[in-house]
Amino acid sequence: MTALESIGTTLVVASGVLIVTYYLLINAGYLLIHVLALFELRDNVRESEWTPSFRAFDSPFYPGVAMVVPAYNEAATIVESVRSMLSLNYPDQEIVVVNDGSTDATLARLREAYDLELVDAEVPYDVPAEPIRGVYRSRTHEDLLVVDKENGGKSDALNAGVWLTEQTLFCAVDADTVLDRNALLQVVKPFLEEPERAVASGGTIRVANNCVVEDGEVQEVHLPETGLPGIQVMEYLRAFYSGRLGLARLKGLILISGAFGVFRTDRVREIGGYRHDTITEDFDVVVRLHEYLSDEDVDYTVDFIPEPVAWTEVPDTLRTLGRQRRRWYRGMMETVVASRRMFFRRAYGRVGTVILPFFTAAEALGPLIEGFGYVLLPIAWYLGILNIEFFLTFLLLTVGAGIFLSWFGVLSEVWSYNRYESPWDVLRLLWYGVLENFGYRQWKTIVAWHGLIEYLRGDQSWGVMERRGFGTDDEAAPPSAAPGATVTAGATAATAGTETARSAATATDETAATDRTAANSGFVWIDWLTEASDTDGLRWLDRIATEEAPGRFAPVTDPTVGAGDGGFVWTRDFADGVGDGGFVWTTDPSDGAGDGGFVLAPDADGALRLIETTAFTDGVGDGGFVWTTDPTVGAGDGGFVWTREFADGAGDEGLVWVVDAFGDGDD
Repeated sequence: MTALESIGTTLVVASGVLIVTYYLLINAGYLLIHVLALFELRDNVRESEWTPSFRAFDSPFYPGVAMVVPAYNEAATIVESVRSMLSLNYPDQEIVVVNDGSTDATLARLREAYDLELVDAEVPYDVPAEPIRGVYRSRTHEDLLVVDKENGGKSDALNAGVWLTEQTLFCAVDADTVLDRNALLQVVKPFLEEPERAVASGGTIRVANNCVVEDGEVQEVHLPETGLPGIQVMEYLRAFYSGRLGLARLKGLILISGAFGVFRTDRVREIGGYRHDTITEDFDVVVRLHEYLSDEDVDYTVDFIPEPVAWTEVPDTLRTLGRQRRRWYRGMMETVVASRRMFFRRAYGRVGTVILPFFTAAEALGPLIEGFGYVLLPIAWYLGILNIEFFLTFLLLTVGAGIFLSWFGVLSEVWSYNRYESPWDVLRLLWYGVLENFGYRQWKTIVAWHGLIEYLRGDQSWGVMERRGFGTDDEAAPPSAAPGATVTAGATAATAGTETARSAATATDETAATDRTAANSGFVWIDWLTEASDTDGLRWLDRIATEEAPGRFAPVTDPTVGAGDGGFVWTRDFADGVGDGGFVWTTDPSDGAGDGGFVLAPDADGALRLIETTAFTDGVGDGGFVWTTDPTVGAGDGGFVWTREFADGAGDEGLVWVVDAFGDGDD
């Protein structure tokens, strides 16, 4: 053996020993947290079995809660979303919808549905948010307040709602979240028991895929029919019924989900509200509360209550899930780095001395080290030094421990609130606990490394979250959209909590607050045939365009020169794009997912423009473009898909939307 081989062998062996030791310590910590979670869950179940002799939602002692709902281009669902929140059981509730510079009819639909009137008064103090255009109060629902403001992103919208409410507490809720009717009554429990100490409280997030929603409430709970959402059910159970509960038992809860969390309004104002420069504002705000209150020597609690549930839809494709998890990883790294001064300092209690260091080692570094271990195994085999005992120990500490902790989460579910009552569902959950450790777990280590690279590059993008919607069992809708788009094709407006058939397959662009004008522009498919048959079709919504700067498509090689951050490319495989569909040329408008498409037609000035129509004879030529998930339905053998990488297409160019202000040189 040469000196170089000897050094390499020593490094591989030493790395293997370090990885095994690391996982022994991490899994010991996880086991402790899971055991503590069982004790905490036992106490919660016992307390939930006690039924008060009065109707809770009639009690005058509940603190006022403002439901702060950021909304960007939610015209198709916002009316029903608000209606479902107004129906929650709670004695003193206010709904604060923040229209975050929507370019669609979000505000108009709210004004029409709830008879809004402009509040004739100036905002009495500075709000750490983009300029507020107006504040509206409903004439029919006095508890509904609508704030109309310039676009600034989710954190910015949350700040506007927090500063413009007078309620003692506020509940941050995503517009596409469905809450159990009694969720608010349950999640405010810490504020009733310790009103001076409680500053934040979170509930459980469950997977809504394949569930049946009626009248703004989940009526039937089903496990997802496909494996990827099913595995995420397992992840959510483990995270909330084991992870969050265990940390709460240790008095060290550092994360409350942004989809459903209640906070003391004054405390969040004291720390300056939500930061604009983070992409995981929910994690960041809780850690900053810990830091601030410890610095001020305030006695406080941050709690988790497992009984109240918020339902949300999870990604069902690896592409979308990968974007989401990379964003989560980047945001985690941002918060960990920003809070580094708290590490190992007794002034911050268990959060600083134990929880944050362990969280960083397990969640931030864990996937990276595990991924390195998977690379190390074939290297050791190649060098002929792969020890069977080491190999089995590594599998036991990763795969074996993973299965055990997943089954621990299933035990917590069955033993406590048990929303999955069928024995077959429980068996499937146990199977998912095994399945996630073979392929999926290894894929997540790759995602973590990818997320680390994006973090080091300073990537602040949110990516595209494609949602299919959920409702009755026989409803389905393919997600397909360009950035910033809502494409309708026969789905249910599930995020609004209704079974109203509205042709919608939604792809929400979770746009970063930076570069707002460009990033928040995009195509929106509007299909309100029941209200105005002449409004259906594909529309480009861009605040530059509303200022009378007309736009056009231009062929370029750089996808970043347009008004958005991508463009259209020609391809024969629609999986190359952001969604799972694209636009094809056809002579029959019924070939598409909707009942029409768009054609090139001259406008009043004689310039060719894209117009929406259900009759292709309105345009130049004998056909037009329709949206579809099948590239073979068109006259050719492919179509156009939206992407940020022009190399995904058949050539090296793509079409981007440009405006005259900066697009003259692109033709």
